[in-house]
Amino acid sequence: MSATSSYQLLPATNPQLPAQRLCRRCKSPIDANERLNKRYCQASCRAFVWSRAHRQFSSAITAADFENIRKQIKDFEVLIGQRVLWYALIAAHPSFPIADKIGESIFPPKDRKTKRSPDETGKICFSDAPYYCFTAFFETPRVPRVGLYQVKVWLEGDTAPIVTKQFVEVRKAFPSVHFYDEKTGLRYTLKGEVIPPKAPKPPKPPTERKKRKPAPQPEQEASTERVPELVPAVATNRAPDAELDELRKKFEDERQRLTKERTDLLATITREQTLRRDLEQKLLRATSMPKPPAKDDRSLRLQAAENRAQGEQVKKLGESVSELRGRVTELEKDKAGLTKERDDLTKERDDLRALVVEQKREHATLASQVIKLEERATKAERERTELIERPRDAKPDQAATAAPAETADAATADAGAASTPPTGPTGIVIQRLAFGGNLPPASSPKSGPPSLGILGQSQRPPIRGSANKKHKRR
Repeated sequence: MSATSSYQLLPATNPQLPAQRLCRRCKSPIDANERLNKRYCQASCRAFVWSRAHRQFSSAITAADFENIRKQIKDFEVLIGQRVLWYALIAAHPSFPIADKIGESIFPPKDRKTKRSPDETGKICFSDAPYYCFTAFFETPRVPRVGLYQVKVWLEGDTAPIVTKQFVEVRKAFPSVHFYDEKTGLRYTLKGEVIPPKAPKPPKPPTERKKRKPAPQPEQEASTERVPELVPAVATNRAPDAELDELRKKFEDERQRLTKERTDLLATITREQTLRRDLEQKLLRATSMPKPPAKDDRSLRLQAAENRAQGEQVKKLGESVSELRGRVTELEKDKAGLTKERDDLTKERDDLRALVVEQKREHATLASQVIKLEERATKAERERTELIERPRDAKPDQAATAAPAETADAATADAGAASTPPTGPTGIVIQRLAFGGNLPPASSPKSGPPSLGILGQSQRPPIRGSANKKHKRR
């Protein structure tokens, strides 16, 4: 067997596994070389099963999911003391560019027939009314996304709707509903994509009426009954009976009577509708306009009207005073906040000034220390120069006498250099002196003159190690 064939993939030989695995969706066979825990033949089958298991059906949404909206609108009714007949919800698109372009959308859309929730009988219908019903029965809203929506209501006795400052939370959404632009009528998805309008259906071509073919009749077997050989012509073409004529006249009269009654009923219904419309308009005018005072109690009515007007003016003045008081309170709060901020800024400024003064003082101290160090360095340099230039045949007593003083000065210089911090609080780095440290010791009777390094080297250094031993033997 070759090396290539020895590394070929072999099917699983576990006796506990089935002989052939099938896809859980399409029941297609799965290759034996695939992994042992594979359940679907391809990614589309897996995605299909996942979407089926996790999708939410719109039919599962009920009125109980919107109970919080009904409760908030009920509380609004109690607050203003008027009944809410209908309501609508207002929201903007979640994408800011699209929201700036199309503005706010109102649900249900205006002048568009949309699907509505089931009514009190459980029947689903379509309507183009720009509102949801609230008083007769609670009609649940249909919106494209979950979130906060502003409420727009139609109150009983008012001709125009009002947009409230109340927001409700919608907890269930319908994917088939979209945001729309009232000017262009275009609809937009939640991602901001435009949904193209549907093309109008072409008109159907006129069709000609075709004659129906007679249905095939099953063949009848020959009857064994006796049939007369000749049928008289009078029996086949006889005249209609008098009873049939009477019935036909009676049916014709009944049809005319019913047609007349139907026409009268339609005319009556039209009159009733016109009268009802006129009464509704009169009632609306009567409710919107104040009634004129009667002749007998004109003065009382005028006085009542004046009192009512004065009460309204006093109420408005009280509301304006309350608003002014609220504004004054807000201004006082702002003033207190600004005062506190000013005090904080003043305190911070004083702290900064104190810090600047302290830093200046530290800078002055550091400058004085630097000056002293420079003086000491200059002095040490001068003494070192004197030591270098001093002749080597100086007397030991003079060198011994000068050594303690020079050692003390060097120790003082080293102590000052060591006591000086390498860095100050302002971040100024103080460099060490080039000639810091202990100065070379003075000459003594035993050691002779001080070593001056390369400058004072006038002889070869002593030979160390084995070379020195050989030199000693010689």
